[in-house]
Amino acid sequence: MSDYRNVCGRRLFPEARIVGGEKATFGKWPWQISLRQWRTSTFLHKCGAALLNENWAITAAHCVDNVPPTHLMLRLGEHDLSTEEEPYGYREHRVQLIASHPQFDSRTFEYDLAMLRFYEPVQFQPNILPICVPQDDTSFVGRTAHVTGWGRIYEEGPLPSVLQEVSVPVINNSVCETMYHAAGYIEHIPNIFICAGWRKGGFDSCEGDSGGPMVIQRPDDKRWVLAGVISWGIGCAEPNQPGVYTRISEFRDWINQIMQF
Repeated sequence: MSDYRNVCGRRLFPEARIVGGEKATFGKWPWQISLRQWRTSTFLHKCGAALLNENWAITAAHCVDNVPPTHLMLRLGEHDLSTEEEPYGYREHRVQLIASHPQFDSRTFEYDLAMLRFYEPVQFQPNILPICVPQDDTSFVGRTAHVTGWGRIYEEGPLPSVLQEVSVPVINNSVCETMYHAAGYIEHIPNIFICAGWRKGGFDSCEGDSGGPMVIQRPDDKRWVLAGVISWGIGCAEPNQPGVYTRISEFRDWINQIMQF
């Protein structure tokens, strides 16, 4: 399990705020991370993140904007926040440094991406495995994406204790803009974003899912790749308001460059 490229995007477990989604089974999404921030006396779940290799995780820049690394904790291998009784335990890692994309714009959420370096390398185990970075510019339009997180189950709703998953179709960016227009919003969605969702709504990521992974299974080798990182949406699972994600294929050179450090 040494080289992350050999193990990325593979599940070791058999098949067994996400709105309209369902509880995931243990170990099904082993790259999912709970990004936690220090609040008065403890670290509380704030956003999602995804494991890229033994030294780096990736999340949304807006999740870590103006937060010092010392205030962050990454919890890997977590499944049910309410119990310690799981087949494999979680691991907690402190953050050594934050590399936010230099062009991140907190008004438009463009370039909404940040890399987090662990203080010490992560040991891979069946519930802690990295996700693959796309190798080309595949658009993924029409493909089914899977989104996971511990975000709110509905807008203003409670946070679930068990990791939730939902599947949503990837849609063309111009269709995405048209859908938002139909819902009464004028949104410009350039190609650095990737949209996924249903016209009728009902399934979406929500508050607390931000920064988490949107993954797609490659048809050829059945491994999972990181197609997007949850960035923004208006409301949660509203009709004509699909989720908008940072498109990872647009940033693979930047990501690979930072992973050298």
